[in-house]
Amino acid sequence: MTAADEAPARVVIVDDEPGIRRILELTLRRSDRYEVVAQAGNGEEALAAVAEHEPDVVLLDLMLGPEWGVDLIAPILARSPGSLVAILTALSAEREEDAALTAGAFVFYEKTMVVSLIEYLDRDLALFRRALDGHDVLAPSALQRRGTPGAPFDSGERV
Repeated sequence: MTAADEAPARVVIVDDEPGIRRILELTLRRSDRYEVVAQAGNGEEALAAVAEHEPDVVLLDLMLGPEWGVDLIAPILARSPGSLVAILTALSAEREEDAALTAGAFVFYEKTMVVSLIEYLDRDLALFRRALDGHDVLAPSALQRRGTPGAPFDSGERV
């Protein structure tokens, strides 16, 4: 089966701002590789959507009103261990990324990069699937954002 024959990756968008959810949905619609199967505005809705759909990708905002997205990562993964959790936030990566990745997120995207979201998701989802198959990988979006000299951006292999 070729990449063109694959079913679109199922995505759940979790953000407390309806406008942001709509922008993300429209962005993902530009590609036939992603299908938004649910949207959630809070933790309870997010956990229900993840349990129902077991998505390939969960785009999770860090600040969901009074809730903290990092606290949702473990329950999301308990309901759908095969889901790539991608944090998408307006907060600074330097301050928040370590906590999100330690909690189980695979990648951390700043909302300023939403115009490149499909490109990043394509690369990171392919690597996530390799990780599920037992390969040792590191998401290239994290390497690129850090400006790691000589980072293996295209392959994602750890060196």
